[in-house]
Amino acid sequence: MGTTPAPNDSTSGVPRRGDPGPGGPFEGTGTSAPGGSVQAPGSSGHAPEAPGPGFPTSDTTAPGTPVPAIPTPGRPVRGSAGGRPVMAALDLLGRRWTLRVIWELHVDGAPIGFRDLQRRCDDMSSSVLSTRLTELREAGIAASTSTAAQPAWHLTALGDDLVTAMGPLLDWSRAWAERR
Repeated sequence: MGTTPAPNDSTSGVPRRGDPGPGGPFEGTGTSAPGGSVQAPGSSGHAPEAPGPGFPTSDTTAPGTPVPAIPTPGRPVRGSAGGRPVMAALDLLGRRWTLRVIWELHVDGAPIGFRDLQRRCDDMSSSVLSTRLTELREAGIAASTSTAAQPAWHLTALGDDLVTAMGPLLDWSRAWAERR
């Protein structure tokens, strides 16, 4: 049994998200599962953080605990088997809490400790925050400075460039809010 592909969008001719198309929805070999994730044939699809076929896994995880690798241009990422830079960036930035962490690191511009950052992010889970900070560090967007007490996190020059690049999106969101 397979999934039934969704019809093409009649206005653009682009397959809808549920249409796996050739090679699966993310240029992999799986089929489309509910919610648009990749599901390998014969799998139950009940592992929300597990990568689908064609997704690299981090080699730093515990055995039997697959976690998506840090999206990197030139390596397969969601939406691009070739790892197009924009798709790698969207994969990284689209992860839960990532943009909020970047924003909170940007707000004051001064390094911030883990617990203070966690509070600024509405007391998000410490494990999720740790994971996001690790991903941002490996992507070169955030860094930590060690002090005698604890590390403090800050954006790198690349992270500052990212926030600057998101300026037009911030402008658009304000205009959108005014129209609602």
